[in-house]
Amino acid sequence: MKLLQHTARYQLLLAVPLVLIGTAIGYYAVQHIVNEEVDEQLYHHAAVVQDRSRQGLGIMPNSAPDQSLSIAPGSLSEAQFSDTLIYNSIDEEDLPWRIGRFPIQMADGRPGVLTLGRATVEFEDLIEAIAMTMGAMLLLLFLGSIALNRWMNRRLWEPFHSTLAATQRFQVDGPGPPPFATTNVDEFRMMNDRLDAMMKKMRTDFIAQKRFSEQAAHELQTPLAIMQGKLDELIQHPGLGREEAELIDMLYRARERMGRTVANMLLLARIGNQEFAPAEVDWAALFTDQLQALDDLIAQQQLHVQLKRDHRCRIRMHPALAELIAANLLRNAVQHNLQGGHLNIRISETALVITNSGPVLEVDPESLFDRFAKGDPSSSGAGLGLSMVKEVCDQAGLELQYTDAGGTHTVVIRSHQ
Repeated sequence: MKLLQHTARYQLLLAVPLVLIGTAIGYYAVQHIVNEEVDEQLYHHAAVVQDRSRQGLGIMPNSAPDQSLSIAPGSLSEAQFSDTLIYNSIDEEDLPWRIGRFPIQMADGRPGVLTLGRATVEFEDLIEAIAMTMGAMLLLLFLGSIALNRWMNRRLWEPFHSTLAATQRFQVDGPGPPPFATTNVDEFRMMNDRLDAMMKKMRTDFIAQKRFSEQAAHELQTPLAIMQGKLDELIQHPGLGREEAELIDMLYRARERMGRTVANMLLLARIGNQEFAPAEVDWAALFTDQLQALDDLIAQQQLHVQLKRDHRCRIRMHPALAELIAANLLRNAVQHNLQGGHLNIRISETALVITNSGPVLEVDPESLFDRFAKGDPSSSGAGLGLSMVKEVCDQAGLELQYTDAGGTHTVVIRSHQ
């Protein structure tokens, strides 16, 4: 829900009770004023009747259809007023009346009660009309304020939406920070300045980091080649003993590990440069080939492997990157498996699911996607396998999840399409 919709909803939640309460207050306020006015007229009428009664002039006959007058024996300490409904035979409906009862002395000197009534139907219509008018005015005022606020918000927030659209187009490896629209609102201008500075800093840091990775990887290739050559010379030395051979073998493994790290760093740099165009991939054949490459290690650990394809997977990717994903995920699942464990691969139309047995993780699974991160510190790997898979999935717009449930490890690559 957009910001303007949130604002309109809160305005509506506030305005509905205000309109209802305002209409009710207006209705009862006008009714109170009308009742006071009618009571004052009844007081005046009662005073005239009392004065004529004291002078012995008798009571004037009342022929008005909207008024009534009667005197009955009784006693009353003070005037009383009330509202009632009286049936009107002409209109065949109950009409509202205001009744006033006053103490009076009758012609024979006995105390009595003077009852005066007046129909208030015209006042009721007036009160309802005034209340409805007030309610309509409040409603129109509310609708007008909403329309004004929407217009003002659209106009005032236009620079914000322009900045938001520009930030969505920004890519750290793109040509540069996008230009922001000029605005005379201080807050938006300050926001644009800070965003522009942040984007420039992010791009500078990204370029520096990528250049460092590329240059470091290239620079390391020369000493690695020299190390390889010298190790080849040493291994062929005629006076080489067993202890020296073991040391050279350890150096060979260290050199291979460093070589894989350098190759992975170069590959990560190429992935960041988006140098790979997507294409159709036969994932079942690809996983089958990678499993064959790991046959010896799978047989050594006596793993139970199952490959199931429900549908042809529609995840598109450059063949080299698809091979990288399959190789890294399967190697990770085999190397970190248990003796006699299982490895299951499931291929669906929109997802790749790799499940394998293994030791319970002592770290957060999400941290394994970081570069040089390891679930097992004693592992001989460089810790770049899953980070490269994560990089490829991010570039391809795929969702990557890693979960560990009691020693059952599951990696899911899912397309959002």
